[in-house]
Amino acid sequence: MSTPSYDNAVERPVSLDLAGLRGLVYEHARRTGLTQARADDLALAVNEAVTNVLDHAEGRGRLRIWADDRALTVDVIDDVGVLDPSHCPDRRPEAKPRGFGLWMMRRLCDEFTVTRSSGSSRVRLRMYRAR
Repeated sequence: MSTPSYDNAVERPVSLDLAGLRGLVYEHARRTGLTQARADDLALAVNEAVTNVLDHAEGRGRLRIWADDRALTVDVIDDVGVLDPSHCPDRRPEAKPRGFGLWMMRRLCDEFTVTRSSGSSRVRLRMYRAR
């Protein structure tokens, strides 16, 4: 896979304004041509990823959104590097008050990856333009 070009990327810091960040993602998703339902799914997945940064990385992170001819991609970057790929369950977690976010992100998006390197973690969420 080629290295993404961030020429058309929009970047925002993670903040407590979850509604604003969801709205930003939803707006980009609809402009990219995603249906309302798929735009909602992506906004919900991003909300979960941002909540993880707020809860586990003291809010130190950023959101990057960009589109190419194939998909809309949102990276949620945790500048503390708490999240590790091994934290991502393949199966639905057992019933408990928390812990469904990563599993849900995987279910909602066409692509879901977590990478960790040199003090930061990245959740990448992608929705294809056409399924």
